[in-house]
Amino acid sequence: MNLASLPKVYVITLNWNRAAETTSCMASLLRLDYPNFELVLCDNASEAECVESLRGWIHANVASDPKRPAMREYDNAAACAGGLRGAAARITLIHTGGNLGFAGGLNPGVRYALARADASYVWLLNNDTEVSPDALTHLVARAEEDRSIGICGSTLLEFGDRNRIQAWGGACYSPVTARSRAIGAFGDVRRNAADAPAVEAAMSYVIGASMLVSKRLLEVVGLMDERYFLYSEEHDWAHRARQCGFRLGFAPASCVFHRHGATIGTASNGGSPLSVFYLYRAKMIFVRQHMLWCLPSAAATIVWEATKFAIKRRFAVAAAVLRGLTAGLAVKLGPLGAK
Repeated sequence: MNLASLPKVYVITLNWNRAAETTSCMASLLRLDYPNFELVLCDNASEAECVESLRGWIHANVASDPKRPAMREYDNAAACAGGLRGAAARITLIHTGGNLGFAGGLNPGVRYALARADASYVWLLNNDTEVSPDALTHLVARAEEDRSIGICGSTLLEFGDRNRIQAWGGACYSPVTARSRAIGAFGDVRRNAADAPAVEAAMSYVIGASMLVSKRLLEVVGLMDERYFLYSEEHDWAHRARQCGFRLGFAPASCVFHRHGATIGTASNGGSPLSVFYLYRAKMIFVRQHMLWCLPSAAATIVWEATKFAIKRRFAVAAAVLRGLTAGLAVKLGPLGAK
């Protein structure tokens, strides 16, 4: 199959003051065996030293030629307009202009891909990951096999123990408790075979560490909602996608090694007060936006979780849970926060 016949994929990742993790991720992406992709790195106003480190790594490690330089840089506005027409680069660095959160940081990269007019898919990938060389090939194959799939996930494995499963692609969600459970979590990939049809049937959403998203979904459903800032963006996106008739997919052979356990962690595992605040804020936004009938039970569950933290004398975390709850209740709902 020649290059022109393969769907064009924009691989988009987000950096915020994590140059070492980001460059490790990009190094693995440069080893992908899928030939028709372009790397887009969005930066959420990192410190100058971090940005210089990224630039230095790209120029030292990424091959270039007169027709395709190693890197081009754009501010948010220029990127959303598609940058220089006809001017491709191995890596496009987009300066978002601020710490805009997960959706707000990645959406400029998605807008850039759409404005370029040659994208078939975007692959949104956490910067704290590394990927197998054939990860994108398997994602595209699954998405092309069933064109009703709007978002397709990968097998997520622990970075430090690459046989330990974080998730088969996505998670199940209980609207009554507002809790999620990663499918296949904590299993050993050597002893557990993924049942892809069963996983796809069970998924409430594809976990945001690896999401291949079709251009058609972007045109019909829109971008991620930036009001969440952190957490639940992918859940909201999947929910809206399914309401528009799209399916969620899973490519078991697409392996992504994820450094952090946030994708399978729950509030009971704790975390920094700031991350806990955003987690519970996002939970309440999602419930209010899509499942208002579950608001009393979801709020009660969250109050109980705050109580458990207090019993363990983790008072700062307990307070963060309650602040997240009240902040989520205060967010103004209405039309989608990103177009």
